[in-house]
Amino acid sequence: MKPVIGITAFVEDDLSSRLNAAYSKSVIEAGGIPLIIPLGIEKDVAQILSLTDGLLLSGGYDVHPFLFGAEPTPKLGKVHPERDSVELALIEAAFIRQMPIFGICRGMQILNVALGGTVYQDIDSEYHSSKLLKHKQQAARGVATHYVHVTPDTLLKTIIEEAQIAVNSFHHQAVNVVSEKMKVAAKSSDGIVEAVVHEDLPFCLGVQWHPEELAIVGDGGSKKLFTAFVRASLKFKVEA
Repeated sequence: MKPVIGITAFVEDDLSSRLNAAYSKSVIEAGGIPLIIPLGIEKDVAQILSLTDGLLLSGGYDVHPFLFGAEPTPKLGKVHPERDSVELALIEAAFIRQMPIFGICRGMQILNVALGGTVYQDIDSEYHSSKLLKHKQQAARGVATHYVHVTPDTLLKTIIEEAQIAVNSFHHQAVNVVSEKMKVAAKSSDGIVEAVVHEDLPFCLGVQWHPEELAIVGDGGSKKLFTAFVRASLKFKVEA
């Protein structure tokens, strides 16, 4: 018996959506069955989630600033309100069911926003630090380019078992004000929030990097993240 993991699709344009193969590969290798969740199912999220045992919020375009009470700054990238709407509905329904949630990159950001937090619309122009790292790497997706420091006594630390890990980085937005319902689980050396957890759920974790890309090239810590998520989803399946 394997858990079914619902994964939100990346919206390419108004005519198509897709999902990087690394997400599904990482779920499969961890023992789960991936199921891509399309747009347009806001009214049916409860039924969709009744078919799944865990929710994976994937990366993609920027979160619309209206969702956290802001207007667009000059460096805001592409937004897709339809995707925002679906994911907000999914997050609400997943919380009602106490379902395991794993947010990756944009997925962490929309999770934070859904719970009342905000994001930087563009790190380079809004986050001022003399130690600012390059967070949108030009190296291949499976290459780690900077370190993050893991917060003790968090779900992430329990899973990773390391105080510092090397990650990849493909984002120009980042969590700004952390939701009061979330706890910071990791930061980069320049202070950018790299992971958050919600401790009232058995498994609710968001990371800013892309562990799916690192897992498929053999990174042990990234594999641990997917294994822990899939195991939590299996436990949810058994107990539901």
